[in-house]
Amino acid sequence: MWPWEHLLFAYLLYSLYTNVVRRRSPSGPETLAVAIGSQLPDLVDKPLAWTFDVTQTGLSVAHSIFVVPFVCLAVYVLLHRWERGSVRQATAFSIAILSHLAGDIVYPWLTGGHLKPRAVTWPVASPPAVDQGSFLDHVVIYGHRSLELFLSGETPQELTVLLGLLALTVVLWVYDGAPVAADCWRWVSRRT
Repeated sequence: MWPWEHLLFAYLLYSLYTNVVRRRSPSGPETLAVAIGSQLPDLVDKPLAWTFDVTQTGLSVAHSIFVVPFVCLAVYVLLHRWERGSVRQATAFSIAILSHLAGDIVYPWLTGGHLKPRAVTWPVASPPAVDQGSFLDHVVIYGHRSLELFLSGETPQELTVLLGLLALTVVLWVYDGAPVAADCWRWVSRRT
């Protein structure tokens, strides 16, 4: 999944959780926690593999279902010590990082492939190692693939999934009051 797909999926899940279970919309700080949690696995694992050649694949330590619960616990402890009442942000982060793992398992299947449970089972099992290339190599490869996808004139399953996810999440975000954007707007309005 692309970073924005992870963000959309994480926000969708967290917003549904807060609206259905908690009967409220996500706040700005919770939405920021969702953004961080949804990106953290790739921000750790991709550079470890693609830039520093520490791991064989970009799906390792921070994508591991054996490591992520400890990361979530650490976030709960740190946020609780830093600011009492920040359980909401820790919950948002935890749902987001877990959604990242779920997305890496399910997304290939949604786009016509197979479920990929090995994406989250490091160190027990990992996806097969491939020639990693550099970070820039991956940006070029993924950028080219996306450009071909959009310029093909077809509506492949991958694009359909992305557009559906985007539409659903944007509608929900607006329904929630556009957290973060609304907070920024209020802050700017008070300054003028």
